[in-house]
Amino acid sequence: MSDADLEALRRGYEAWNRGDLGAVLALVDPDIDWQPGDEAPESGGGRGRAGFEQFIASWTESFEDLQIEPLEFTEIGDHVVTVVHQKGRGRGSGVELEVDTVHVWTIRDGTAVAWTAYRNRDDAIAEVQRDVVRRGYEALNRGDVEAALEFLHPEIEWHTYIVPGPGGGVYRGHDGVRELWAEAKRIFGDFRNVPEEMFDAGDQVVTFVRVEGVGAMSGVAVQARIAHLMTFRGEKIVTVQSFEDRDEALRAAGLA
Repeated sequence: MSDADLEALRRGYEAWNRGDLGAVLALVDPDIDWQPGDEAPESGGGRGRAGFEQFIASWTESFEDLQIEPLEFTEIGDHVVTVVHQKGRGRGSGVELEVDTVHVWTIRDGTAVAWTAYRNRDDAIAEVQRDVVRRGYEALNRGDVEAALEFLHPEIEWHTYIVPGPGGGVYRGHDGVRELWAEAKRIFGDFRNVPEEMFDAGDQVVTFVRVEGVGAMSGVAVQARIAHLMTFRGEKIVTVQSFEDRDEALRAAGLA
């Protein structure tokens, strides 16, 4: 994500605080997916710029002197996790509001395509990491290794126990991942890693995966259930460890 995108996000909050909804809406996609969270004055969520505008207007009208100050920006993939400090006074009730909350913006091609509010940073980070993992699998399953590499750190280490043969190996860097996937395709032909469950452990995500494929030489259908333990460094995945025993993956992440 570029510095210009972050600066545009800061300007968006400034416009939000001064009530310039036009300037805010200029930064969002016409089909923005927005989810305000359980504690918002207006429940539910929706899709589209018009609904997002109505939500912001309703939120702003619920308070006097509402200010939303961004305190921290954390980039993960094309997401920006933003810790914000909200301060205002309920219109009519006079009740003072002062609370920290978290907004997650998804920025693509300089435009906000999604916005979600969370109660705390940990929940937001966990959900964003899960989304990065899911999209990585989706890219690999459609054969777009280059798209998957966008989610992987340049110093990625991918540990397997099958490829290139019994005992597995370690593939390093983006070129290593390209080699790994070429080897896997050579051995298993058309195959998919289907994520079934995910578990959060700080900067790690354990994914229970169903592997489906057909042997390139034998033509025999193969299915297995394994686990991947992925560790994040900043916004990208820096290690992937493969486990045949799913409980072992949970233990490695400190979850069992």
